[in-house]
Amino acid sequence: MDYEQLKDTLKYALPMNRKERFYTGTVLPSLLFHNGFSNLYRFLEAIPGFPSEVNEKTTGDRFVFYTEYNLKESAGTRNVGVEILARTNDTPDVVMHVLHPAELFVVIEAKMFQRLTQDVFNTQMRAQKEAVINRLEEQHHPERVFHVALLPSKLGFRDTDEYTVVNWEFFVDNRALDLRGNHFYPYLKFALQHYNDLRSVASVIHRVPGSAIYNERNPDRNLWVGRSGGRDVIEEDVRSGKWKRILYAVSSGEGPPRGGRKGNWLTSEEFAEIVEQRLR
Repeated sequence: MDYEQLKDTLKYALPMNRKERFYTGTVLPSLLFHNGFSNLYRFLEAIPGFPSEVNEKTTGDRFVFYTEYNLKESAGTRNVGVEILARTNDTPDVVMHVLHPAELFVVIEAKMFQRLTQDVFNTQMRAQKEAVINRLEEQHHPERVFHVALLPSKLGFRDTDEYTVVNWEFFVDNRALDLRGNHFYPYLKFALQHYNDLRSVASVIHRVPGSAIYNERNPDRNLWVGRSGGRDVIEEDVRSGKWKRILYAVSSGEGPPRGGRKGNWLTSEEFAEIVEQRLR
């Protein structure tokens, strides 16, 4: 099927798959490992500061590549003989553990059609670092850990001091890559070309630990914090001391997310006030 025929099929016959895990768990690995490892290493070269000594020739297949890897569920003396105390169930989309010639990690969080702000995304990335990346660093003492956000360029997100942004457009019409005959490449190309029509219209809800919500609060931006039962349950969380590790729903916008049950949502400032009343 040529690309023009595919575009007609996706526009008029079959719907486009918009599930985030389809792109991170299926499309991305297919692109990276198409016809060997060269695409993977070209992608790694796009990460600022990535060491040149880790390449197709020196590293080859000496790495482990995980998708949707839940450290809290998988680690522990019973499973792997090592106790790694992950603090939440946060699940990065990709964790790559390079074994040679230097030990390092590449942790990727990818988004495709979700509607979100960079402020909300920053909160998620900081929570991911605290819950997962810091635990890996404590256990393995790697030379580097690279935290990467893989995003559509139209989101307009920029690099921060804490993570690097690489755009999905890296894979489109890139002559450094070998994607000839790749089944999923035209689907990605179509998705990016029609991004404005395909992106979600609803506010995106993330799950973030209470400690991250409190520590990252900013009076210049307000987030919405959700918990079944609303204020009464959150106050009980704080009284019990469990609030730091509980994963709360977090969203941005003028008001609570559409479809959110009335009474279940507080602003991040209201959440912080409950915590501070307890801490006094």
